[in-house]
Amino acid sequence: TIANFTGALVPMTLSAIPADPPSGRARLSTSDSGPALRIDGYVAPSDVAVYTTRDIPVIQGHIWISSAQKVKLVAATGDSLRAELSISGSEGQTARASAACDAFSLQRGVPAKMEVPGSARGYLMKTSTIELFDRPSGDVIFTLKMLEGTAQLFWSTEAKNGFVHLMSRGDLTIDAWGRLKDLEALKKGEMMDQYIPPTTAVAGAQLALDKAPPIVKATRSIPVRARRDEKEKPVGEIEAGAEIYLLETVAGWTNVLPKALGMTPPDEGGFWIPASETPK
Repeated sequence: TIANFTGALVPMTLSAIPADPPSGRARLSTSDSGPALRIDGYVAPSDVAVYTTRDIPVIQGHIWISSAQKVKLVAATGDSLRAELSISGSEGQTARASAACDAFSLQRGVPAKMEVPGSARGYLMKTSTIELFDRPSGDVIFTLKMLEGTAQLFWSTEAKNGFVHLMSRGDLTIDAWGRLKDLEALKKGEMMDQYIPPTTAVAGAQLALDKAPPIVKATRSIPVRARRDEKEKPVGEIEAGAEIYLLETVAGWTNVLPKALGMTPPDEGGFWIPASETPK
C-alpha cells in the first residue's frame, strides 16, 4: 500500500483496466487536469466508483442504463468496457451494457430528466414482476423483477391491442410495451412525482488539520517517494502549481500531504521529497 483515501474528493484517472476487472488491478493516478500531488499505483477496479456519462443500451432501442449511474466494471477490451448496474428496488437484479471508454467517468454527472407530456398518464406495476415487449403482442425483451411493495412507475400516451407503450427514466431508461392487465393506471390528473423516489448526491468530505502546517505551491515537478531513500522508485510527483502541506523534515527529506487531504500515506510510509527541492 502506498496511499489511503480519506473520503475527501480526489481527482483520478483510471487506465490499463484488465480484461477481467473483478480479478485484476487497473492503474490509478490521482490527477486529472489540474495540478496535484499525483500518486501512481494500482487498484482493484471494484474499489473505485465508476459512473456512466451517457445512456448505454442494454436492449437496443428499448432499455438503457441511464447516464450518471454508478456501475461496476465487469469486462474490458482494447476500446470498450462492459458494466453492470444493480437495479434500484429490485430483487438483486442487474443489467449489463457495453460502450466505449468515454461512456464512463470517475466523476458523477447530473442525471438527465425525461420530459413527460402533459397528456401522459401514469402507470404502476400491479405485481412485483412485469414483462416488457418490443411491440404490441411482440417478443419479451426484458423482465423487471422488483421487491414486494416496490412498484416501478411508467408513463404513456399510447395504447394498442391490450398493450401500453411504457416510458420511464430512473437508473434504467425504458421505452417498451407492457400488457395493460399487468398495470394499474393512475387517476387522471394524479401527480406522478409522489411515486418517484428521491435521488441524493454524495459530496466528498471536507477535512482540515487541527494545527495546520505551512502550505506551499510547487513551481516545478518534484518526484515523491514512499521512503526516505533516493534509490526508491518514485510513487508519484508533485505537479507544478500544486499546493501541499509541509510536515516534518527528517535527515534531508520532507514529508508532505496534498492540501485537499484526499489521501494519506500508510502508517509505515510517507510522501517524501528531498528537502533540497522543497518549495519555499
